[in-house]
Amino acid sequence: MFKPKDRQLDITPGPVSALQGQDPAPQVSVLIPVFNTARYLAQALNSICTQTFGDFELIVVDDGSNDQSSQILAKFSTQERRMRLFARENRGIIATRNELLSAARSEFVAWMDSDDVSLPTRLEHQVAAFRRDPALVCLGSAAQCIDPEGNFLNLERYPLRHDEILHEQQKGGAMRFPTTMMRRDAALRVGGFREPFKIGEDFDLLLRLSETAKMANLPDTLYLYRQHVASACATLGPQWPLYRDQILKLAQERRMQGADRLQNGELLHIATAGTAGRRQTEWRVFLEWAGHALRNGNAGLAWKYARAALYRRPMSLAAWKVVVRIILSRLHPLSQKSAR
Repeated sequence: MFKPKDRQLDITPGPVSALQGQDPAPQVSVLIPVFNTARYLAQALNSICTQTFGDFELIVVDDGSNDQSSQILAKFSTQERRMRLFARENRGIIATRNELLSAARSEFVAWMDSDDVSLPTRLEHQVAAFRRDPALVCLGSAAQCIDPEGNFLNLERYPLRHDEILHEQQKGGAMRFPTTMMRRDAALRVGGFREPFKIGEDFDLLLRLSETAKMANLPDTLYLYRQHVASACATLGPQWPLYRDQILKLAQERRMQGADRLQNGELLHIATAGTAGRRQTEWRVFLEWAGHALRNGNAGLAWKYARAALYRRPMSLAAWKVVVRIILSRLHPLSQKSAR
């Protein structure tokens, strides 16, 4: 389990930090949208404020949180001089990401989700890679997926070279967005984030960036990507193929016609089914985590999530198959020992 030392915060409200206009722009703007992630927020903020690379500004937009996130952010902003905090009513992830991008003052912007962890050398490694390669416009890294308590699940590795990334993008992958650092002017030049994507707005931006200049991923694991049942990936995950396919169609329009329908001012309607109920979502997510934990060699964690999946759907054949695999994984070392 990954347990970085959290900053101890008194979460009584404090004043929102203000930008000092005369300050020189730092090299990096770290951009974090926040909506109801109080459980993980201090850990996420602390992972940026303890980076080995210190020449950054931390910009946070509180998108109308109604848990304790607002209090945590307000107090944190009084303790971290590099932080700029904006709080307002809820407008959604696309408006929030665009607001963050517009507020950034730096040459490079590093994205992060408010329930994740950036490992200490993330900014240092990414800035160094940009300085080595002036043609580079966007850079990601490998990501270690973790569960809500910080236990390791699966490790996500991505293609390193631009041509490999272009190939994998046609399958809807190639980069984990919150691991990325990019040139701010390039992100603005391609139009930032666009409606009407409830999920995949980041993939849409990455595709447009890849059409203009060089993309890359570092092989290093610089990011802990947290999985939990309230995340957008969990709740909207089943709808992802619909959004992915529409985003890829837009990219095809740009290749064939020079511009897509959104760039031409047309509307795009994506017909999706309603989101699954909580019990169904939890069953699917826990079953996925059980499989990842088992492949990672953690049979105990796999058993925990397989049981949670079975509790929600006792007759699930898929869940029982995972249970059998867990039992076999535990028996295998004993049989090997007796054979010797």
